[in-house]
Amino acid sequence: MRVLKWAGVTVLALVVALVLLVAFGLNLLRGPISRAVSEATGRELVIAGELRALWSWTHPRLRAERVSYANPGWAKAEHLLRAQAIEASISLLPLFYGRIVVPEVHLERPEVFLEQRPDGRKTWRLDRDQKDRGGSRFYIGALTLDQGRVNYDDPARRISVAADLTSKPQGMTFSAEGRYKGLPLKAKGAGGQVLALRDAATPYPLQGEARIGSTDIKVDGTFTGIAELAAFDLAIDLRGESMVQLYEVFGIAFPDTSPYTTRGRLIKGDGRVRYEDFAGKVGKSDLAGSFQVDTGGERPFMKAELRSKLLHFADLGPLVGTTEPRKGGLLPDRPFDAARWGSVDADVGLRAGRIERPAQLPLEDLAARIRMRDKVLELEPLEFGIAGGTLAGSIRLDGSKAPIRAAANLRVRKLELAKLFPTIEQAKQSKGEVSGLIELAGRGNSVARMLGSADGKVGLFVDSGEVSRLLMQLATLDLWGIARTKLAGDKPIEIRCAIADFAVKDGVLQANALVFDTAVVNIGGSGRINLQNETMDLELDPEPKDRSLASLNSPLYIRGTFGAPEVSPDAGKIAAKGLGALLLGAVNPLLAVVPLIEEGPGKDSNCGKLIAEAASSSRSSAAAGGTRKPAAKAPAR
Repeated sequence: MRVLKWAGVTVLALVVALVLLVAFGLNLLRGPISRAVSEATGRELVIAGELRALWSWTHPRLRAERVSYANPGWAKAEHLLRAQAIEASISLLPLFYGRIVVPEVHLERPEVFLEQRPDGRKTWRLDRDQKDRGGSRFYIGALTLDQGRVNYDDPARRISVAADLTSKPQGMTFSAEGRYKGLPLKAKGAGGQVLALRDAATPYPLQGEARIGSTDIKVDGTFTGIAELAAFDLAIDLRGESMVQLYEVFGIAFPDTSPYTTRGRLIKGDGRVRYEDFAGKVGKSDLAGSFQVDTGGERPFMKAELRSKLLHFADLGPLVGTTEPRKGGLLPDRPFDAARWGSVDADVGLRAGRIERPAQLPLEDLAARIRMRDKVLELEPLEFGIAGGTLAGSIRLDGSKAPIRAAANLRVRKLELAKLFPTIEQAKQSKGEVSGLIELAGRGNSVARMLGSADGKVGLFVDSGEVSRLLMQLATLDLWGIARTKLAGDKPIEIRCAIADFAVKDGVLQANALVFDTAVVNIGGSGRINLQNETMDLELDPEPKDRSLASLNSPLYIRGTFGAPEVSPDAGKIAAKGLGALLLGAVNPLLAVVPLIEEGPGKDSNCGKLIAEAASSSRSSAAAGGTRKPAAKAPAR
C-alpha cells in the first residue's frame, strides 16, 4: 500500500509539474520545492535565482541559482550550504518508492559548513530527529564542483578545519588548515574530478600530504565509499618526533619512541586496517614488519610482527620512560600514561638481530612478545642476549590500578665473565658463567618509582671459573704479589664461586651474601643498595689465602650515588700500616716490612650452600618460613 501511495503521489506530482511548467515555467516551483524541503527537514531552503530544467525520462536535470540551505538551530554556522548554483540530476523510478536519488550533483562556488556535537547530532543528517536510520530516502551518488570551501567543526574531538577546493582539468586540488585533536593541521593535495560519495565500487584517487602537530603524513592511493570511509588502499609515509603522538591522530596508544620514519601500504576493508610491509627507522634503529588493527570489537585489537636488524640501545630509552640523563639519578622517571592503554588491545612480536650499545654494556639481541589487554601490559616471553648468555622471563604492568602495579620475573643464564665487563682488560682473561634470578614487584607510574618501592630478590652466582691473578692482587693491595706478577706475567687462577644475593624490601637491596672466592683471596662483603634515592653503601673485605711480604690489604668501600660511585680502601687501616712501617723503619730498615706482612690464610666459603640460597626463589623462601636475615658482615667461611 505504501508503494502504491507513493506511486500515485509521484505520478500526480509529475503531471501537475508538467502542466505548471508548460503554463508558467519552472520558476513557479521554487516556492513549493522550498516549502516541501523545509517541512521535511525542518530547515529553510532558499532558491533566490532561476530554477531551470533539462528534462529526460531517466534523469531530469535541474539547475537552481543562488541557493542556500540552513543548518539546524543548534549549529554555530547559519547555513549548511550556500552556492551560486546547483545542478543535479534526479532518477525518476526511485520516486515511485518514496526515495530521492540524485546520481550527480555539481556545485558552483559552494560554501559548506559541517558541524558535529558531542551528543551525536550532525548538520549533514537531514532528518528532523537526527537519527540517520539506515533507510534514508535521500541519496547522492557523485559530486563535482568548480571552486569552493568546506568547513568542519567538532568541539568534542577538538577538530576545526577549513578546506579550499578547486577543480582543474586534471582533477581537484585542495588545501586545508585548522586543528585536529587539538593539534595544528595543514594539508594539501589533489584528487579525482568526480567524488563518488556512496559508490562502493568506484575508487577515488587521492594524493596528499599533511602535518598534524609534529607528525607528517603523505598518502597516494584510493578511497572507496567516501561518505562512510568504507575502504582505502594507500601508499603512506609517516614521520614524527615520537610514535606516542599518533594517539592524537589515530586514537590508538603507541609507545613513546625516538624520532621515526616509516613507509608502507595502508589498507582498510572488512572492519580491519592493515599496515603492510612497512619499513623505516626509529632513531638510529631500523624497523620493519606488518600490523593489523581489527576495529570490530569493544576496542581496537592490534596484531603485529616487527623486526629490527640493528637496534640502537639509546632508542630503547623512551620506551622505559627516559630520553636523557636526569639530575639526581639514573633510573628512568618519566611517567607512563596508563590512561591511554585502554584505547587498544594488542599482541605484538618484536625481534632485534643485533643491539648497538655502549662498549661497557654487553647487550647482544632481543626477542619479546608484547601483549595488552584491559590496560594490562605483559612482556612474555622477554629475552635479551647478554654477554653470551640470556636474561629471560616476563614483565607485567597492570595499568588498571593506580598507581601501576609492576612485576618482573627474570632468569639470568650463563653470562660469560669475559664478556660481562668488556672494557676491563684484566677481565678478558676470566672464565665462568653468571646465572641467577631477579624477582621484583613494585608500584608506581615510572620505572624509578616501581623499583623504589619494590620487594623481592636478586640472586646471582658463578659456580666455577678463572680470573686474572693480577686483578685479585690489586683488590687486596698486595704490593709484593703485584710486583711478582708483573715480572713473571699474569696467569689465571681458579674461581671457586662468586655470589651476590640480595633481599629487596621497599626498594632497598640488603646483602644476604657477597662473596668472590678464588684460589688466592676470598672477598666477602655486606651492605645495601637503595633504589629509592639511588645510593649504595657496600663494604668488601678481602682475605688473602697466601702470605705476602708487602700488603696494604684493607676493606674496600663502595659508596655514593649510582651516577658517581666512589671506591676507596679503609684509609685509617692503610695509614696505620704505613705509620708502623715508618716507625719500625726508623729503628731498623729491615723492620719496615713487618707491618706490611700479610699472613693469611683466608678460608674457603661454603660455595654449595651459598649458591643454593642465591638460586632459590623468594616465593619459595617465603613459603618455607620467611626471608633470611641479612649478613652484618661477610658470610661465615
